Amino acid sequence: MPYVVTLVILLSVLCLLNLALTVGVIRRLRKHSEALASRSDDGHGRQAILPEGAVAPPYDTVATDGSTVSSDLVTQPVLVGVFSPGCDACHKALPDFLAAAERFPGGPEHILAVIVDEKGESGPLRAELEPVARVVVEDMGGPVTSALQVQAFPVFALVGGGGRIMASGLRLNQVFSLTRV
Repeated sequence: MPYVVTLVILLSVLCLLNLALTVGVIRRLRKHSEALASRSDDGHGRQAILPEGAVAPPYDTVATDGSTVSSDLVTQPVLVGVFSPGCDACHKALPDFLAAAERFPGGPEHILAVIVDEKGESGPLRAELEPVARVVVEDMGGPVTSALQVQAFPVFALVGGGGRIMASGLRLNQVFSLTRV
């Protein structure tokens, strides 16, 4: 009988030790996940879009409605979202971008949605974005994606006058906050 009691105590101590180690691992994983969520690189060490404080070079292009989109015309902050039709993460981020666009000061004139479409598949994405934003469809390396140095999708930026990046990141919540504007 003393062997059974000793064995039960030993197993209880091992279970408590296992529980303590599991809790420690869970805490580390949460910290790691938060650190990954706050990254603005593409996961390969490359910046996904120009970082906060950088200045984008001038660009000129035409939106799908025929209006001119130019960095020289930016006088108030512009919320920029860059999407690709074949990107699952882009489709997941789209509802949040649409909601942010509806709340953004200045309305559609101060929202720029760039669709990087090299295969002509932008129709459905374009239809969702046009009511809330000026939409530009271009190939990768087009005027806007080159100026913002886009390397991943989706990416977001808040661009102020003179092309200065006020905020940027892979997640909309890294960029959009009414208190920042």
